[in-house]
Amino acid sequence: MKIIVAVDGSKFSRWATDLLVGLPLAEEPEIEIMHVVDVPTVTEALIAPSMVEKYRKGSAAMAEKKFELAQRLTAQVLERVRKRWSRVGAIITRGPVADTIVARARKEKADLIIVGARGLSNIQRFLLGSVSQKIVTYAPCAVLVVKQKIRALKRVLVAVDGSKASDKAVRFLRTRFVPKKLQGTVMYVWEYPIHPHPSSALMQVIAKKYSEPLARSGLRTNAMWVMGHSAQKIVNVASQKRPHLIVVGSRGLTGLNRFLLGGVSHQVVKHSREAVLVVR
Repeated sequence: MKIIVAVDGSKFSRWATDLLVGLPLAEEPEIEIMHVVDVPTVTEALIAPSMVEKYRKGSAAMAEKKFELAQRLTAQVLERVRKRWSRVGAIITRGPVADTIVARARKEKADLIIVGARGLSNIQRFLLGSVSQKIVTYAPCAVLVVKQKIRALKRVLVAVDGSKASDKAVRFLRTRFVPKKLQGTVMYVWEYPIHPHPSSALMQVIAKKYSEPLARSGLRTNAMWVMGHSAQKIVNVASQKRPHLIVVGSRGLTGLNRFLLGGVSHQVVKHSREAVLVVR
């Protein structure tokens, strides 16, 4: 499995690195530590001619300083990750953070991006969108958003709805991790009146489709069904059960629909306190 972990020196990226070191993965991953240096640029046409040269020198000095800091940080992260995983490399590049990470994941055909949530304020999220939300929106692969320090990944909440996206999320959990080291809950949400109230027969189908395959692979689970707004119910149940990780599938909306509709996975990433694995 190819993994890209984005680091920037924040406490969130440190938590992401710590989680990577402790992940119960099914096989030795190929890991790339990625630091994106985002140096602001200003159109020189807006700068007085007498100040252009001074601006260029200042911008170059700022970029050099940021690259030096990035090199030191990346070296520290490499040393930390290599204590657990051996196939680890690093890259330092420049550009818009989210766009650059997504482009790299697409080029390298990554299976998973691990990124820390930056904890931007609500108004900043509305105006700009956080780095993690943009990555979840555009990434070509699964994304793990880390929101707090996790000492050991053991408890998971798997949210399903009968879709192909849910099938892929469960398959990712079964095949990419070591299920016997995990335990948790398979949660099915229906939104009445969009869906009829599930019959006992449907409940058995859902249990057979998700809980039993996970159990056969070694992941101990119990099943539950709730009715209401999907994202809200997932967040509420997570606040009660306190899993280390929420696993959801992504429908893979494209273009403008991503911003107009968002989606359950985006809402869970935004509002939950727990780490979220979004499987595309």
